[in-house]
Amino acid sequence: MKIQNILFALGCGLVSQTLAVISWEEADKKASSFVSDLSEAEKIDIVTGYMNMQGTCVGNIKPNSRKNFKGLCLQDGPAGVRFNEGTSTTWQTGINSAATFNKDLLYKIGKDQGAEFYAKGINVALAPSMNILRAPASGRVWENFGEDPYLSGVCGTQITKGMQDSGVIVSAKHYVANDIEHNREASTSNMDEQTLMEIHVEPFYRTVTEGEAGSVMASYNAVNGVYVVQNKKVLTEILKEGMNFQGFIVSDWWAIHDLEGSFNAGVDMNMPGGKAWGPNYINDSFWGSNISNAIRSGKVSSARLDDAVKRIIRSMYKMNQMGNFPNVNLRAQSMHTETHRQAATESQILLKNDDNVLPLTKKYRKIAVIGKDADKAESCTDTACTNGNIIQGFGSGTTDFTGITDPYSSIKNRASKEGITVVGSISDSANEGANAARDADVAIVFVRATSGEEYIVVDNNKGDRNNLDLWHGGNDLVKSVAAVNKNTIVVIHAPATVNLPFINNVKAIIHAGMPGAESGNAIASVLFGDHNPSGHLPFTWAKREEYCCDVSYPGELPHGGDSKTTYDYKEGLFVGYRWFDKKGTKPIYPFGHGLSYTTFEYSNLSSSLVKSGTEVTGLKATFTVSNTGSVEGATVPMLFLGFPNVSEMGDYPVRNLKAFDKINLKAGESKTVTLEVDQHGLSYYNTNKKKFVVPTGGEYTVYVGKSAGDLPLKVTLKNTQGSNEGSSAGGNNNGDNNGNNNGNNNGSNNTGYDCCADSNARVQYTDESGNWSIENGNWCLICPEKPQCFSISLGYPCCQGNTVVYTDKDGKWGLENGQWCGIADIPSPSTGCPYQTKNGYPVCKTTTTVVYTDSDKWGVENGEWCIMCN
Repeated sequence: MKIQNILFALGCGLVSQTLAVISWEEADKKASSFVSDLSEAEKIDIVTGYMNMQGTCVGNIKPNSRKNFKGLCLQDGPAGVRFNEGTSTTWQTGINSAATFNKDLLYKIGKDQGAEFYAKGINVALAPSMNILRAPASGRVWENFGEDPYLSGVCGTQITKGMQDSGVIVSAKHYVANDIEHNREASTSNMDEQTLMEIHVEPFYRTVTEGEAGSVMASYNAVNGVYVVQNKKVLTEILKEGMNFQGFIVSDWWAIHDLEGSFNAGVDMNMPGGKAWGPNYINDSFWGSNISNAIRSGKVSSARLDDAVKRIIRSMYKMNQMGNFPNVNLRAQSMHTETHRQAATESQILLKNDDNVLPLTKKYRKIAVIGKDADKAESCTDTACTNGNIIQGFGSGTTDFTGITDPYSSIKNRASKEGITVVGSISDSANEGANAARDADVAIVFVRATSGEEYIVVDNNKGDRNNLDLWHGGNDLVKSVAAVNKNTIVVIHAPATVNLPFINNVKAIIHAGMPGAESGNAIASVLFGDHNPSGHLPFTWAKREEYCCDVSYPGELPHGGDSKTTYDYKEGLFVGYRWFDKKGTKPIYPFGHGLSYTTFEYSNLSSSLVKSGTEVTGLKATFTVSNTGSVEGATVPMLFLGFPNVSEMGDYPVRNLKAFDKINLKAGESKTVTLEVDQHGLSYYNTNKKKFVVPTGGEYTVYVGKSAGDLPLKVTLKNTQGSNEGSSAGGNNNGDNNGNNNGNNNGSNNTGYDCCADSNARVQYTDESGNWSIENGNWCLICPEKPQCFSISLGYPCCQGNTVVYTDKDGKWGLENGQWCGIADIPSPSTGCPYQTKNGYPVCKTTTTVVYTDSDKWGVENGEWCIMCN
């Protein structure tokens, strides 16, 4: 079989431009100058939408010829440029982008998507979308990045950096807790403050503080009874003040209910301007000229207006949009097929592969491709149709289809290169599918489900899915085919989890998600082994009743104001895999699950805290990843962190994802991988202090593995937050503050600190460098005494290394610097105890219970610490 590198070359040059952005401080000065001579009416034009979505773009800000200001064009969305008439890429959805777990690729997706918006003169891209997948039936889960707030934050940050490096302002959305479609515009998401901050605000925190997002979109719903667009705590206190957000807040379309509440809460731009949809509301706005009257009556301040205008212009200056920005032309050609194909391919998730039925090779002479989902995707308004391959959900986040590849044609073309015959039943008829599969060596059944936005009803599904079953009789289709063909493979195109009543009756399952225009090429490439599957689930796959949360389908829908549909987030912090950990429930497939055509092993985990003075500022974990199979492939090592079990933490999740990377390895290759967690990742939200803090005391537990359900490596670290213990090892704040120790020279090592004079000194701190102690007020590394070797008495030095060149009756000899040297015979822990005491502690005599682990394992005997021999 043909296996190519799963990670396409990223170093061959970026297609899109990187524009010279400036700092927020520089942008602020320019914005202040621009705003200084604006009249009140001109300022109001900049904050109030123009043409009420009846203009060229979905959102428009009026131009100002006096100031040579072109105005603004705002356009959907997460899956590419909406209403582009087939001139731009039909990208994969957000859930597929997350499934790649590839940070470099995520940046490139943003970079190339941004280039397409830029080419069309679009100032603001209404993306990325970062709401949390609480319930898999929720309608817009396909636009977002899954159930985990850290993963969502990384995806949002990388895509934001890429898009803004192309000169386009992102509008990170939907801030915040807009997670269910039913009655979203008149609903309230109720939760405690810690849940709000750690789960739902968290993705926006990273996208704002690390990605420097130029805009954030305020959502339709209320939080704790107050509409987000009127919620000063959420918009001003948390976002603008708490995160030091420098950009502007734009309302979701027609989310504004009033002037005073929204304007004073912190909304900076009213989109699309009118009170409701339609041309009759073009000049009928809650804002507009009403702002002048409100300023005169004292209901709003002119300072608030100045702030809103300045934020908008500041973001434009930062992204270099106030100069020679392209004119609006939504039909301008700009395509990035190669990047999209990589993303579509890397997002294919191999859930099951019994008997290595995949990849398809010449051992199969006849393949049956079955199901209407294998046909070309059907194009319709906002993708509200399902008669073909599902490549996007439905709603405002969709694009005009162009360059579509369908699974059936792609598989047939690829099979012809191997001389394999392909037969098809491109319908959802169970009888026809069984007839096509009966004489085939292998049968591939394509099945589907979809979801979307509330304003569209598809097959009686109002945005949110009514259930998790496959659509169009998918379960019956698979059942019929599997009954006549023992080598049945199922490919699922769906936004998230679907029911799998056939799981034990088929050989392989691939979750293809909603992969965009390259759907056919991507699945063919993975099926035939041209690319080794490396996608991983960004959500937990389980039975509907086992999740923490579900979609509500209220019979009576309040129309807003004080009357709202209530969604209580009773699960708190326990979303997704956290809930399954808490309940001790094993899902069908855990978060992060994804198989490969090769195998990987993880080993040799070591970890340490990084400190500055008394503050814990980070964590590092180093381990080895090995490709133990016969083909090249990529794996995604994930670091989950268990927090200290101390009273201040309360009821806290067993573990949380805090770091990941994607590593490509050739067959037999091994790599040393280091994952880092920053201070924010080591912190929890303290509701008393109203901020994120590192807990005091206890131990952190570091888990490393391939998914939330496969974490073979584990180590615990003493939490030294608030103490001087170990501060020099990571914080670089001792000695002369340059990593140098001014004490006596007691030996050399690679840390920049001296060896302790006493090799049996008491251990004060342990990290990846070894054991540390303090002598004469200075930190020192406890360096083991180098064993004296037999060659000393013979007039030869001891070797520094362990390479044996020659062995005689005296011992083992090496050759270093042109001179013979002896190799010391160091006892191995595997063949006997290498010490009787260490660092002043005795060896455990009877206990085998490990109580604590650093560089060694420790137990307790007679109330005192002892070190384990093995």
